[in-house]
Amino acid sequence: MKPFPLLIAAACALLAPCVAAPSNTQAGTVTEGQTPPADAARPVRMMSYNIRYDAPDDTPNWAQRRPHMARQIAFFDPDILGVQEALLPMVAYLAEQAPAYDHYGVGRDDGAQAGETTTLFWRRARFETVSAETLWCSPTPDRPSKGWDAALPRTVTRVVLRDRASGRLLDVRNAHMDHVGAVARERCAALASDLAPATVEGVTAAVVLMGDFNAGPDTAPYDRVLAAGLRDARAVSPVVFGPAGTYNDFDIAKDNDGVAIDHVFVGPGLSVERYAVPTDSFAGQVISDHFPVVVDIAPDRR
Repeated sequence: MKPFPLLIAAACALLAPCVAAPSNTQAGTVTEGQTPPADAARPVRMMSYNIRYDAPDDTPNWAQRRPHMARQIAFFDPDILGVQEALLPMVAYLAEQAPAYDHYGVGRDDGAQAGETTTLFWRRARFETVSAETLWCSPTPDRPSKGWDAALPRTVTRVVLRDRASGRLLDVRNAHMDHVGAVARERCAALASDLAPATVEGVTAAVVLMGDFNAGPDTAPYDRVLAAGLRDARAVSPVVFGPAGTYNDFDIAKDNDGVAIDHVFVGPGLSVERYAVPTDSFAGQVISDHFPVVVDIAPDRR
């Protein structure tokens, strides 16, 4: 089992620049310089992270935060990373630091370059890309749009991945739900969780839904995900570490009164081995206004 460290090592170095786009992924191959395919029995480490958009007036701002975030991500070494509030230059920076990953995500404003993204990164040596798409949380999810009572356009990024070693499929959804519209949050939760699992050549994918839901347990969006048959990774994990709350408002002493608004949910066929909310900081300052969520999942062998 992969170790699950929960402090940033001072010696953890940034990864060298270079990343391939999903459209250039060679299915079922590993190119020179990559590590060989992972052991099929090894858990898959998921990491969901609202990285806070690049707001110049933030203290600390993105330029100050980003090297620490890159080191933090490299230290936790996720197999799949979902980020929220990520403007494309921010995505480009993280991709440059993590050449072992492919990634996909589009701007929510125009489906291309404009606006925040809910980008997904995945380890190229472990996963082959089957498909990638963006859905908008609105009555017209196939095109850039804003739905119901939402203040802003919101997206769900969906990537279907095949584990190169085991052949198993993962249907990964990364969402950021509206901070204002209660109806929009519930409808977006329904959209993200009700999608039928992808099936490829007779193999049905296991579903993972992650992201910033702007809603805690015992709310309509959270309950809507559970009603779709998904389980909160924190609630079912035998090992839980870190505060219950995930929003800190750039104050390391805060944890949103113990209410998590960032979640990882898993579908049938998956078990959760461990769950953590790391609270890493630099010079007494947190790396984002949300703490990340890190979860190790594995096929359910019961």
